Amino acid sequence: MDIQQLRLFTSLCRNLHFGNAGLENHMSPSAVSRNIQRLEDSVGHKLFLRDNRSVSLTEQGEVFHRYAMDVLNRWNVLMQELGQSEGELRGRLTLFSSVTASQSILPTVLSRFRQEYPGIHIQLETGYAVNALKRLYEGCDVVVAALTEDEDEQLIKRIITSIPIQTVAPVNTPGVNEWLQDEIDWSRIPLVLPRSGQARENIDSWFIRQGIRPNIYAEVSGNEAILSLVALGCGVGFVPRLVINESPLVNKVRLIESGPELSDFHVGFCTRRSSLASSDVIRAFWDSIE
Repeated sequence: MDIQQLRLFTSLCRNLHFGNAGLENHMSPSAVSRNIQRLEDSVGHKLFLRDNRSVSLTEQGEVFHRYAMDVLNRWNVLMQELGQSEGELRGRLTLFSSVTASQSILPTVLSRFRQEYPGIHIQLETGYAVNALKRLYEGCDVVVAALTEDEDEQLIKRIITSIPIQTVAPVNTPGVNEWLQDEIDWSRIPLVLPRSGQARENIDSWFIRQGIRPNIYAEVSGNEAILSLVALGCGVGFVPRLVINESPLVNKVRLIESGPELSDFHVGFCTRRSSLASSDVIRAFWDSIE
């Protein structure tokens, strides 16, 4: 086995989907399957259970995943040390970000970092913000996400901006004006809510304080999905202002000023304290954040 096989293995562990792992590694699903089969032959154990509908790790796969992450971390440290011996910091930095943050927050930071450390290879993965901390514990170096201000012994955070959560409704949809009269009955309005995360907790807390049982039309993952359903006229949603401004649907939704007062999103960077202490690459990136 080699480093590329281990990276492919950990990619499949994250995605649990051959097609998505293939996209992440610029390979066809069948090529991913062949490589994993060769890895299983080399190890002498079945690492994944797979059928036409699902992929999951076996018990042996869980054990091998810990081994693979350890080897990849050691490999990254080795590359850093070898690069330092040549007078230039080298290595690999893995980042996870929401699509919106990757378009609005990351470009300035990454541009400055790339100019200062051209020898560091950046691997950027985008996805739902609610998955950010999960990806951090799965081995990603740094995530960009909405973060709570709570202290965590295992994590270190750098919050760089606060974004208000705004109430959005569809434009020119029959029935909308009836939902949104001066005295809004929030128990009747169909709502499109995030399935989980900081925003959902804030929304639920507001409804509990108001003694309202919400009429939930849909629960989805991702602010972009909320905006899509709102634009289609399915209901009213609550979305960070930055997401609205960056969305191609900005002209198909309208802001409702009399919406609930929800806590701002605190957006920033987060990494594990142990990673920051042991990795020159992560420290270099951390120091470049302004």
